[in-house]
Amino acid sequence: MFIDEAKVELKSGDGGHGCVSFRREKFIPKGGPDGGNGGKGGDVILVCDRNEGDLQAYRWQPHRRARNGAPGQGRQCAGPDGDDLILPVPPGTQVLEEGSNRLVAELTEHGERVVLLAGGKGGLGNMNFKSSVNQAPRRTTPGYPGEEGKFRIVLKTIADIGLVGYPNAGKSTLTNLLTAARPKMAPYPFTTLHVNVGVIDYTDRFDRIVMADIPGLIEGAHENRGLGHQFLRHVERCSLLVFIIDMAGSENREPWDDHRILERELRLYSPILAAKPRIIVANKMDLPAAAAKLKKFQERVKDMVIPISCYSQEGIQEFRDKLWAAVKGPVEQRPKAPAPYVEPAVAKRLAKVHPAKVVAPKAKAAPVKKSAVKAKAKPAPAKQAKVVAKKPVAKKVAKVIAKKKTAKVVAKKKAAPVKKAASKSKAKKK
Repeated sequence: MFIDEAKVELKSGDGGHGCVSFRREKFIPKGGPDGGNGGKGGDVILVCDRNEGDLQAYRWQPHRRARNGAPGQGRQCAGPDGDDLILPVPPGTQVLEEGSNRLVAELTEHGERVVLLAGGKGGLGNMNFKSSVNQAPRRTTPGYPGEEGKFRIVLKTIADIGLVGYPNAGKSTLTNLLTAARPKMAPYPFTTLHVNVGVIDYTDRFDRIVMADIPGLIEGAHENRGLGHQFLRHVERCSLLVFIIDMAGSENREPWDDHRILERELRLYSPILAAKPRIIVANKMDLPAAAAKLKKFQERVKDMVIPISCYSQEGIQEFRDKLWAAVKGPVEQRPKAPAPYVEPAVAKRLAKVHPAKVVAPKAKAAPVKKSAVKAKAKPAPAKQAKVVAKKPVAKKVAKVIAKKKTAKVVAKKKAAPVKKAASKSKAKKK
C-alpha cells in the first residue's frame, strides 16, 4: 500500500529539573551546595533517506515524542540529555503545519537534516546560586518544556520524467519495458492505484533517468472523478512530461480528444504544471486503425509525437534516445514549453469579465489602423502649404535681424575715435 500523505502529532523532550544537594564528607567540613543541572530534552529531527519509499510508517504511528532530559544529581553531576527522535522520510517530502498549511520544512537531498522541534533546556541546580551572602541556597529552576505541534507530511516524488495518460493507455506496460519496476498490468482500467517509480539505465552513457508512472486521468478528474488529482503532485518536480495516447482508440475515444482533456486537467490543477515541456507518445501503433489516426493527430498537435508499440516493441529504442536528449542533452535539443491555450468556453467567460482584454485582439481593423498611421506620418496638404508660406517670412526676418546687427557694429566703430579725442582734450586742459 503506497501512502504519500500522513498527519502526525510530534513533541520534543522536556528539560530535566535542577537538583538541591549539599556536599557532606568526613574530611571536608565546609562542603557547600553541589546540586547539578538537568539534562536537555531530545529534539525531533527529520532526515532525508533515499531508502524510504513512502510515508507508511507515519500513517499507523502518528503520535511520536522524544525523550525527556534527566534531572540533575549531587556532586555537581548534570543529568544526561534526552535522546533525539530521528524521523526518516523519503526525498521530496514537505512538512506543512496543520490548519494554516504553512510550509515548515522541505527535504530533497539524501542525508539532509532538519530540526523540526527543539528540546527543552535543563534547569539549574542549587550550586549555581551560592554566594558569600547565601552559602546554603536551596533554590533551583525547573526544566523548560519541549515544543509540540501537529503537522501534515506530504510526499512529492522526485523524478526526471512523469507519465501522464488515460487509463489503459499503456503507461504501466511502458514502465515495465524501460525500467526494472513491475507495476500491475491488467486488461481493465485503473489497475495502477499508486505511483510507481522506475529508473532507466543508460549503460553506454554511465547515467540514468528516473521516471514516475502515476494513475490514469479521466475527464472530470478535477471534480474527483476516477482517482482525481491527488497523484498529480508527484509530477510537479519533473522536468519533462510524457503524454501516453492510445492512438488506436480502443476505448471508443479519439486521440485528439484524449490529448485535449489531459491538457485541460493539467491546466485546472496547476498552470505551472501545464507549462512544462512535454513529449507525446502515440502508443498501440500495431493496431490497424492507428496509422490513419496518427496523421490526423499530427495535423492538430504541434508537439513532438513519437509512435511506438509496447506490444511489438517498435520504436522503443528511438524513444529511449529522445528521452535522453530531452532530459540530459543540450538545451537547444530539449522540447520547449507549450504556448498558452485558451478554450472557447473560457474565452467567453473572460470576455464577460474583461471585455477590453479579450475583445480587442479579436476586432482586427488592420487597414484602418495602417491608414491612420500613414496619416500621422505624412502631414495634410493644407499643413504643408502653411509650412511653405512660413519659410519666406522666416528668411525676411533673418535678413532684417542681420542688418540691425551690422548697423550696431558700424555705429560702435564710428563712436570710438570721438571718445579718444574727448579724452585728449581733457588731458591738455589739465
